[in-house]
Amino acid sequence: MGLPDADGASGDDLFYDTCLAPLETRMLRTAWRITRDPDRARDALQDAMARIWKHRERVRCHPNPAALVLRITIQAAIDVRRRERRWWRIGEGAMPRVVGADGGSDPGATAERGETRSLVLDAIAGLPERQAAAVMMRVMEDQPYETIAAALGCAEATARVHVLRGREKLKRLLQALAPVTRAARGEP
Repeated sequence: MGLPDADGASGDDLFYDTCLAPLETRMLRTAWRITRDPDRARDALQDAMARIWKHRERVRCHPNPAALVLRITIQAAIDVRRRERRWWRIGEGAMPRVVGADGGSDPGATAERGETRSLVLDAIAGLPERQAAAVMMRVMEDQPYETIAAALGCAEATARVHVLRGREKLKRLLQALAPVTRAARGEP
C-alpha cells in the first residue's frame, strides 16, 4: 500500500482514481469490441486491471498512461479470445459464438456480419502481440500513430510498420479463409 498523501489518500488510491477509474468504461467497451460477449469482456477487463495494478509504477511513469492501459486491455481481450479458440479446438467447454444484433431486419445478414467480425477478430488474435495491439488500436479504437507508439514503447515510424505489417498479414490470413467461408455458404 502506498503512503498517504496530504489529503490522507494513498498513492494507490490516487492511481486508481486518476488513471484507471476514468478509463474503465472505455476499457470495457474496447474489450467488448474484441470479445463480443459481455462476460468475456468483463473477464478481459479484470485480467487487464490485474496486469495494470501489478505494474502500476510502470504505468504511472509512462509518457502516455492511457495509451498503455488501452494496449494492456486490448492484449487481455485478445488473450481471452485465444483461450476461447483453444477450448473450441480441444472440445472442452465449447462456448457459443455470440452474434451481435444491430437492429437489422435480415437475421441472415446480421449473422453473416457477426461471423465475419468473429473471423477478423480471430485472425487479429493470430497476429504477433505487437502487431495485434497496433492493428486493434488503429482500426478499432481509431488511435493516432503517436498514441500507438507511446503504448508500444517505440518510435512512431515503428508503430506505423507494426500496423502495416499487421494489416498485410491479416489480409493474407483472411484471403486464405475466404474460399472456406464462400464454400460454406454454397458460393463458387
